[in-house]
Amino acid sequence: MFKKTLVVIFFIFWITLAINPVDPGIWALENILVVTVFPVVLWLDRLYSFNNWTYLSLTAFVILHLFGAHMTYCGMTYFIWYSDWFGWERNYYDQVIHFLFGLMVFVPFFEIFYHQGISKKLSYLIAFLFITSVGAWYEILEWITMVVFCQQPDEVCSEAITQGDIWDAQKDIAYAIIGSIIALLLHNLWGRKTSKKGTE
Repeated sequence: MFKKTLVVIFFIFWITLAINPVDPGIWALENILVVTVFPVVLWLDRLYSFNNWTYLSLTAFVILHLFGAHMTYCGMTYFIWYSDWFGWERNYYDQVIHFLFGLMVFVPFFEIFYHQGISKKLSYLIAFLFITSVGAWYEILEWITMVVFCQQPDEVCSEAITQGDIWDAQKDIAYAIIGSIIALLLHNLWGRKTSKKGTE
């Protein structure tokens, strides 16, 4: 019932945010991944039965991504106050999402491999490499999309994606890696505590 409720909540957010997005083109492009991955997640859950926390983590991450797709990451209205509060010159919502990608999606990837009988350590490694590769490929696809679809001068197209930061792609990948490392450490620590309680 809990998972079905999360699916309903996801669809409510998706339908609501699909109405009048700031840039319909960006909304469509950002949702290619969502439309492709969501059915796969439902299928994998039937195979491996993700725990409720994992399912909640995936749902929350996708909803946060949808907000960025609706408003565009560089113009994320609900994050501007946060940037202004710290005196930042740019909107860092995109980098927060990359960090949360590593933090919130690492464990689901781990569970997929672990449930197939792969050792815990190797599952951690594969999940970490998977997060890293997905983060890198996303940046490459972002660049290809800019080259193919952006009709403005290169400077304008680049500004829309990087917000003037020449190291934006590298930072995005780094934040995903940092998030995945934190998730790995927390998950491993939690597993040790759980196993200790089970032996007491």
